[in-house]
Amino acid sequence: MRKKILIAFLLLLLSGGGYLLWKVYFTKGIQADAFAMVPADAIFIVETDEPIESWRNFSSSEMWKHLKGFGPLGDIGKLADGLDDIISQNATLFSVFGQRNLLISAHLTSAKTYDFLYVADMKDGAKIGPVKDGIISLLKQGGFDYSSMDVEGEKVHRFANPADKSTLNLAFVANRIVLSFSESIISASLKEYHNPTLSKDQRFSQVLNNSPSGGLCRFFMNYAALPGYLGVYMEQSSIPNDLLKAMTYTGASADLNERRVMLDGMTGINDSMSSYLKALAQSGSSKTGAASVFSDQTAFMLNMGFKDFRSFYDNLKTVMNQDPQAEADFKKNSRLLERLLNISIQDHVVSWIGDEVSIAQYRQERVIGGKINNIIAIKPASMELAKRNLDHIEKMIRRRTPLKFKSYTYKEHEIHYLEIKGLFKLLFGKLFGKMEKPFYTFLGDYVVFSDDPRMLLQTIEDQMAGKTLANDASYQTFMSDFSGESSVFAYVHLPRYFVDMKGLLHPTKWQSINTNKPYVLCFPQLGFQFTAEDGNLNTIFSAEFRKPEEADLIIPELQPASADSLAERDSLSDVDQFLIENINGDAHREYYENGQLKFIAEMKDERFNGRYLEYWENGQVKVKGKYRDGEKSGRWRFYNDKGELERRERFGKKEEGPEEPEQE
Repeated sequence: MRKKILIAFLLLLLSGGGYLLWKVYFTKGIQADAFAMVPADAIFIVETDEPIESWRNFSSSEMWKHLKGFGPLGDIGKLADGLDDIISQNATLFSVFGQRNLLISAHLTSAKTYDFLYVADMKDGAKIGPVKDGIISLLKQGGFDYSSMDVEGEKVHRFANPADKSTLNLAFVANRIVLSFSESIISASLKEYHNPTLSKDQRFSQVLNNSPSGGLCRFFMNYAALPGYLGVYMEQSSIPNDLLKAMTYTGASADLNERRVMLDGMTGINDSMSSYLKALAQSGSSKTGAASVFSDQTAFMLNMGFKDFRSFYDNLKTVMNQDPQAEADFKKNSRLLERLLNISIQDHVVSWIGDEVSIAQYRQERVIGGKINNIIAIKPASMELAKRNLDHIEKMIRRRTPLKFKSYTYKEHEIHYLEIKGLFKLLFGKLFGKMEKPFYTFLGDYVVFSDDPRMLLQTIEDQMAGKTLANDASYQTFMSDFSGESSVFAYVHLPRYFVDMKGLLHPTKWQSINTNKPYVLCFPQLGFQFTAEDGNLNTIFSAEFRKPEEADLIIPELQPASADSLAERDSLSDVDQFLIENINGDAHREYYENGQLKFIAEMKDERFNGRYLEYWENGQVKVKGKYRDGEKSGRWRFYNDKGELERRERFGKKEEGPEEPEQE
């Protein structure tokens, strides 16, 4: 493997000969800034001044012991074990060499591949001929085919491995040694050294100078290059390009313990972009409270917080005014919505929104056509004001549309419906744009909207039962890593989000992730927090680590459906009954002569297919069940005319027949 060359070479760098020659021949000379050798297209950069100590800490962690079982890391794991042995057997020598600066950066080499650049501080040893000649001579003797080339007046030594066709490229520049297995990357590095751009970028310098040190290493992210990297794994349509363009760089100190990896630093805002994130960075922060209404089945949550929404909205308009096209589009869309809905956005929407807006996605049984349902929670400044203005918007919509949807009550919660295409996108950004025809209700301290009525009703059920994300013990523990207030907070629960990912990723990448579940699901919870301060964003990232047990790797939604699970799926819940009675416009209905509903059934291709409800003439439920392709399926329940359960019967794959009555 080509990594063997790199590891062997790094071990060679740490051998005693170079150090002794440096001590003997030490003289002052040109010192090269390591960041000046990193090409501006770096996706990310890792920096450490204690590579040996950092490696010891990382390699001894349970996280690394688990991750090195991942196939692509297998050879690295074996070599790393060898490196551990050598370091432990030469502790005194390596304690001297532990203190040297090392940068590792990642760069795209094609649309679907990337490779790395390594820049190591050789002290003044890099300028001593015997040291360089000795390194080159030893590598030549290692069975590698040697050649060289000139880039910007710097000599690049090339060592080709006939066994795996890889080539290690290295160059000595001032006090640095530069290495890469990619000819294009090392060439770009040397060109960068003679004509630096990244190190002279004031936006990067600001992040670099304000990033905390300490911990395992420092980590820098370049958002201009991130979309290309994400494109290696994701469909382009799933990449949040607008959000990434709003940021310049993140610089953070990275650390780990037995339960998590954590980054703590700052993120710069792109002043040239008219973005929602830029407006958020100028609008303060608030507590993240929407977890108190979102279900404990939340797979993804994005929260936006501000001192108050009116200030954010004013800042957003100011930001948009800095870009003539963005300003024109914003004003045009605002006028269009106000004319279409016959409302004032300022008076009827902005006026009642408080200090928090959140969007979430739940664990889904399956993803069809990439469709992932969303739910939004808005904390109002005044619930009474919110209700009054939403009622006004509903009335305005009813005047202009033939759609007649009346409000219904589900377990003491009124369910309303709006057609507000473009409103959420205008106010909150592109991620909220798919919420065009939401159902909504008032839940706790929030107004809750969803594009899927079942999702909204399930949220009510879970909130009433106390089954919320905020009450999830693992979520509570995880949140201890974060500040109490946020401008932006993103949360992902990977086991719950696993099926949802199938709708976002390229099929081949999804298959790879599914195959390697142990190395994905070992990070069950991920969180990313921005908190506004002085026009920039304090940044915290945390990834929980837990070595998964066998049971943790079973994703129920990806397992073949058992007879019991099919029967349960075919059983009618309170949510099902409400939907079929009040929401589903495709159902077939028949009535008694007195006008009372006799039965209602979902249809497909002129056959019963879906939920079925039958009633006694007095209005009590008589039968609950489901059909599949015209045939009864799953568990059916039969009631007397007083609404009391008399019996259950099972139909379909499992043996048909009566079951013992159950209490409901």
